[in-house]
Amino acid sequence: MSKWIFALIQFFPLSTFATFAFWYGAPSVERWLEAFQIGALLGLFQLAILLPQKKPLNRLVLAGNIYLIFGGIAVFLQQWWYLEIYDSLRESAILAIMVVVGCITTFTSSYGFIAVKDVSRKYSLWLLVATLSMLPFSIVFEGNRLYAAVIPIIFLAILHRFLSYVAKEDVLVQDVS
Repeated sequence: MSKWIFALIQFFPLSTFATFAFWYGAPSVERWLEAFQIGALLGLFQLAILLPQKKPLNRLVLAGNIYLIFGGIAVFLQQWWYLEIYDSLRESAILAIMVVVGCITTFTSSYGFIAVKDVSRKYSLWLLVATLSMLPFSIVFEGNRLYAAVIPIIFLAILHRFLSYVAKEDVLVQDVS
């Protein structure tokens, strides 16, 4: 599969969730719950395909899928308290999960937050700091999906791609030396 097609479909579960939920404007409670169920199923399906691959999963995609799966599980188990947390955090909920995934992977995985094996943690730390810096934007622009979620996630995806490229180049330089 070509790299650009793969890059486009990585956020498919998250974009499907958002499209389904907001297609006709502000979502009703039923449409919101259905969107989480659809997103969770797509997220699980995507993880089932991507996790067995040799290449580690993009951590931002992983965080998006965790957001959807936890939301879908909460709907299935009728854990309304959990969905109330999502509702109170609004768009910043997904960024908060990205921060948690970033912290865990930066400090416990040899691949780090940028998902490149055995490189300096500085690249993962830069992505983690950038993710943390997106939280205030998400809070300030709460309710505006474009500024609170779409633009920050696109920025982080581009930064992730850039940092991964630089880290891989850094590994090549070290290997040659």
